[in-house]
Amino acid sequence: MKQYFVILKENAQSLKDVHVIVGVSLFFALNVVMNLFASVYITPELKIGFASIATAASCYFYGPIPNLLVAPILDFVNFFVKPSGVYYPIFMIATMATSLIFSCFFYKQGKVTLKRVILARLAYDLIVSLFLNSFFTCMLWGTPFWAIVSPKIIKNLISLPIQVAVLYLTMKACYQIKPRLKS
Repeated sequence: MKQYFVILKENAQSLKDVHVIVGVSLFFALNVVMNLFASVYITPELKIGFASIATAASCYFYGPIPNLLVAPILDFVNFFVKPSGVYYPIFMIATMATSLIFSCFFYKQGKVTLKRVILARLAYDLIVSLFLNSFFTCMLWGTPFWAIVSPKIIKNLISLPIQVAVLYLTMKACYQIKPRLKS
């Protein structure tokens, strides 16, 4: 347990490094662009998006602290660049949870394995997509929780293999690139 606190302390200190700030900013911008152009809307409420891939890559390289700090701003910018409905600030929690999940699975975890990628994607789908986003939507609109979750379960099951494949290829590329980056 002490090891995790040491990693978090080192990660917090990395905020002073200009390479970390620039790197997180570039992945931030990539997330916004992917949110704009790499999303397929099934219905106005249901979309298959790939913007979380940029967040996962940023978490792989730069860890939880920088990404958690950027997450609320990312949520705000993504909404205003491509608005859908009413802005509801509590969705920032889901964006922060995304950063936390991907950091737990990828930051300083060594070699990327298919098992870890599948578990990370499942954790994201269950916690963020199915639970948090559905719960917040339920709070916002007063729609019954299961009316929101039911179509999302089907959508997530259909998109899971594609999401896992894209995430796995991205994380493998990150793993190969990381030794060449300046620490």
